[in-house]
Amino acid sequence: MTDNAHTDTTAPELAQQGTIEHLDPNLLEIGDNVRDVAELTKEFVSSIAENGVLVPITGVRSAENLEVVRIRNGQRRTLAAREVGLATVPVYVLPSAAADAAEDLIERVVHQIVTNDQARALTDAQRAKGIQQMIDAGMSVTKVSKKLSVHKDTVKAAQTAAGSQAALEYLDSTQISLTEAAALAEFENDPAAMERLVNVAGTGRFDYTIEQLRIEAASAEALAKEAQKWVERGYTVLDSRPSSWDPTMVPLNHLVRIDAEGTEADATEESVTDPAQWAVLLYEGTALVDKTTGELVNEDDVDWATEDEDDAVPEDGLRHANTVEDRDVFNAEYFCLDYAAAGLAIAQRRARQYFPELVTGEDDDTDAAQAEAQARAEADAQAEADKRERRKVLALNKLGSAAIIVRREFITKLLTRKTAPKGAVGFVADALARDAYMLTGLHADDTAAELLGLKENQPVRTHTKGLDASADARAQVILLGMVLGALEARTGKDAWRNPGIIGGTASWARNVTGGEYLKFLVSQGYTLSPVEEVITGERTSDQVYDEYLAEAQAA
Repeated sequence: MTDNAHTDTTAPELAQQGTIEHLDPNLLEIGDNVRDVAELTKEFVSSIAENGVLVPITGVRSAENLEVVRIRNGQRRTLAAREVGLATVPVYVLPSAAADAAEDLIERVVHQIVTNDQARALTDAQRAKGIQQMIDAGMSVTKVSKKLSVHKDTVKAAQTAAGSQAALEYLDSTQISLTEAAALAEFENDPAAMERLVNVAGTGRFDYTIEQLRIEAASAEALAKEAQKWVERGYTVLDSRPSSWDPTMVPLNHLVRIDAEGTEADATEESVTDPAQWAVLLYEGTALVDKTTGELVNEDDVDWATEDEDDAVPEDGLRHANTVEDRDVFNAEYFCLDYAAAGLAIAQRRARQYFPELVTGEDDDTDAAQAEAQARAEADAQAEADKRERRKVLALNKLGSAAIIVRREFITKLLTRKTAPKGAVGFVADALARDAYMLTGLHADDTAAELLGLKENQPVRTHTKGLDASADARAQVILLGMVLGALEARTGKDAWRNPGIIGGTASWARNVTGGEYLKFLVSQGYTLSPVEEVITGERTSDQVYDEYLAEAQAA
């Protein structure tokens, strides 16, 4: 079969050459344009003011009046040049080959479409590299910001992103922003963390995930340091829980000591005498400790009536509540590597369950034995449930801490407004009508001051002093800040444990609930984190914890 397609090998006819002229932008005739709305952004006008017109405008000299140059491409540059007062702009003046008005229209439209469609913008990665080159050449962030007419934060983000090859690759291959790419650079050595961030890029959960990853990284670092201490003492440190059927890794609570008469006694931590015979699985928990020494403190030894009362005197035999604090600690679960060498044996009840080949003597099928076995099984199940609950509390409290950071950043930005946002005045009125004493709550004023951006230890009243009638709008914003500060102060990292409740349920409570507070923030554009969705009642704590475990497993 023959290909009959005709190939034109003749060279294209060259268009007539134009000339570069420097003309007064006010004398240029803009005329018709395919771009029927010439929007001038603040950044674009600033760029023209700072750098002038770098890319020449194109135009055609009128055949009727040679003094008139009609713009073909560059109406935005022309308008901006007029606005900032440029005396002249470069114009590439082309001759027109049109024989009539129809040909002139076609020539104009082709020129305007081609010059716009065939232009290709820089990628964010290319822009970041370019900004880094300017900084490397000795230009300050401020000067780069001014020269490029972009915010200084954008320049800083570009500088950070340019220092990470992985961040630049994500910029090129995904839809993440320059600011998000800069955040990725912090986790360049953790591909799983970077992937988690990319998965939520462009959503309200991006900042929350950053804080969550930072907290997780801090926990991992603390765990590594704690593990090293155990290794130095001679223990084997496990990365995960071993199988219950492994006779070379038997949990301490499955072991017993057997006396000369054959009586079993449960093994305790006192049985752990030789580190070489034991492995440990470390897990985080919380404990009450002395603020100064870090030593464990029994909560019954504390006079809790003195909490937040520095001058209060504790009762005899008790200590002041302000001398202690809850602190994250690491607990160890012991597993014996060689129980025989350790002088221990596997309890017969455990042997029947996990190691039937080690059972000695005849099975006791009496009702009492079966009842005891059932009771122990239920106790084991409850112990595992309690263990899960403790770990869930610790995990979700960390998620709560991450949410607090992001939430307060959002509120702080919201309160920079000159006028209260829509719906705010009604929310404030309802909150104060139901709970007039909220503003006197613990840390309410301090939190409000923080959210309003006041200096440390500066009360809100210093911000309202001297406000006159012309400041009514800003005063409403300050009042909103006081109410949000009061609600935020009592929405701690563990607020998820009482979902939707601060003093009662939403249907009848006098006090504003945590769910109502968060839903107001949502109405202002805030995106809830998973743990905050527990507070609003949209999810359960177990659902969020299971999701947390799945993410950890995937990482």
